[in-house]
Amino acid sequence: MPAANADYKSWDISTASIHADKHLSITPEIAPGISLSSTFLYNKQTHRGLNHGKEEYEYSRDATPVLRRTEAVIGSVCNGFATAYSSGLTALFALLVRFRPTRIVMKRGYFGSDNVVNLYKTIAPGVKVLPICAQYEENDFVWLETPLNPTGEIEDIRYYANKAHAAGAMLVVDSTFAPPPLCDPFKLGADVVVHSGTKYFGGHADVLYGVVVSKCPKLAEELHEQRYVFGAVPGNLESWLVLRSMKTLKLRVLQQSKTAQKLVSWLANAARGATLEETDGIPVGDIVGVKHASLQTFSPSFDVCSQHPNGFGPVFSFYFKTPEQALWVARNLKIFHFATSLGGVMSLVDWRHGDDKSQDPRLLRVSVGLEDIEDLKNDIRRSITAYHVYTQTKL
Repeated sequence: MPAANADYKSWDISTASIHADKHLSITPEIAPGISLSSTFLYNKQTHRGLNHGKEEYEYSRDATPVLRRTEAVIGSVCNGFATAYSSGLTALFALLVRFRPTRIVMKRGYFGSDNVVNLYKTIAPGVKVLPICAQYEENDFVWLETPLNPTGEIEDIRYYANKAHAAGAMLVVDSTFAPPPLCDPFKLGADVVVHSGTKYFGGHADVLYGVVVSKCPKLAEELHEQRYVFGAVPGNLESWLVLRSMKTLKLRVLQQSKTAQKLVSWLANAARGATLEETDGIPVGDIVGVKHASLQTFSPSFDVCSQHPNGFGPVFSFYFKTPEQALWVARNLKIFHFATSLGGVMSLVDWRHGDDKSQDPRLLRVSVGLEDIEDLKNDIRRSITAYHVYTQTKL
């Protein structure tokens, strides 16, 4: 398990993301190198790995210098101890195997998580899967995805933490859609936090990665030992790419969140508008709804500002009048990439019904990148207008 850097607790996320791994540096390079070796020299006296600084390395399925540095940075930024995996879904499966729950409590969100739970049921056939609103029991595994995929709406983490702990259950929060600095689930009572590091931690659509963060160093050590047996370790290049990207995490996420909220507000006004002037040039009635945390109505007991002090996630969904228009517009955007996934510096639009038939076919999920807000607006407006030209030519 990576040694903790005692200094990081007094640092801002922007500082920790750059410097929290310095105590693991064993070479004079400013930029960390990619660990290419799959195996390391033994100490001839002890038959253990040679000591490199304070660390020992023997075999890359256990750890490598770049993997430990990446886990140190992620753990510091997330206020816990990180264990990295080859994907976010692998991270969830590892937790299920570690805790072997007989009851899983969860709400419909990302279909991939449902698939992992179904896989777990094949090795634990008696397991019960219950809705998030159920009465909790001791040792329940409560899986809370917030913000939700694909709408970007949020759940009250503190409420579910209190409910779980009162029953002797554990709360695991999938915070992929709201990474630091947007949300710290540990401050709200979460026991374990999971991230698909493919998304905002990687940030450039060029890596597959998963992370489990625990407040308990013993649990992190157990997960590392389990990962060694599974062989579910991420590759060295993947760890290096995430380590590189973590250095700009705060800058990227805050800007993406700011742009997303402006775009959501603009589209929501278009959905309410009755004239072209009110809809800012979007044909009236084409957009029939927008979903995002910034548009939610919350219970007075939910301290939203405490959970999201720096804004909401950069993912939201909006709805067209027909499925045909939604798909046509998505395919004909020029700045937004028509692709799945999220969290990268480039904006993406996804017709979720294509992969998840339970989703409304009129819905487009948007992941906002780092492009200029006016360019993104113009791209949406142009594609919607072009749809009407296209349909008129077919008549």
